[in-house]
Amino acid sequence: MDYSHIDEFEQFLKKEIQPAAKDIEKLEDKNRKHIQKLVYTNLVDRFDTMVDSSVLSNCREQSFSDDALKSATSPVTEAELITLLMQGDEIQDALTIRLQEGLRNSVLRERHSQKFRRLVGVLAPNSGADTPIPRVNISTGAIVEKFKIQDKQVPHSIVGYADWLYSRRNSIVHGAGTNRYLENDRRQIKKIFKVELKATFRITVGSITNAAKFYKEIIDILKSEE
Repeated sequence: MDYSHIDEFEQFLKKEIQPAAKDIEKLEDKNRKHIQKLVYTNLVDRFDTMVDSSVLSNCREQSFSDDALKSATSPVTEAELITLLMQGDEIQDALTIRLQEGLRNSVLRERHSQKFRRLVGVLAPNSGADTPIPRVNISTGAIVEKFKIQDKQVPHSIVGYADWLYSRRNSIVHGAGTNRYLENDRRQIKKIFKVELKATFRITVGSITNAAKFYKEIIDILKSEE
């Protein structure tokens, strides 16, 4: 399996997000608001990119390749097969491109949390990270074996918490910087995770450090069966 994009994201957390959070703490409150949102959205976007890139780079794993080939309905003729075989090493590159195209039109079109769930299922199938069990301490972002729900308006499962983080990013990016959750995110989280979100949220330095803590522990989970 390929973990290169996960390793890159881990370095991003260490070299960019952690120092940025410390720098923000030194600013006066009136100067923090906009910068906090920028750092937060950048962090969540980079995690989403890591998920997408990891799905694509592991396109030959059985679960992903099955999804990629679901749309392949046209049979290959004998002549086409012979031509492909004659290409030698190039056939492997062509196959990778075909699988990745299939994933872009299937798995990568799914909701952020569902893409993430699929990645966990492939890279760390024995971790239990894709279950609905409440495992996230929402006060710190830490992942434990089981956690007592603190706030019924925030998902406490690993996949649910990832969705919640991304939903706040959506509001900032697609809601003109608003602190109100988008209605579609509210509906989806209620449907998938049975959680009724609050009307609004607030991004602070703690929001960044908690998300970074959560993502770092996700990295450990994804690499636990390496």
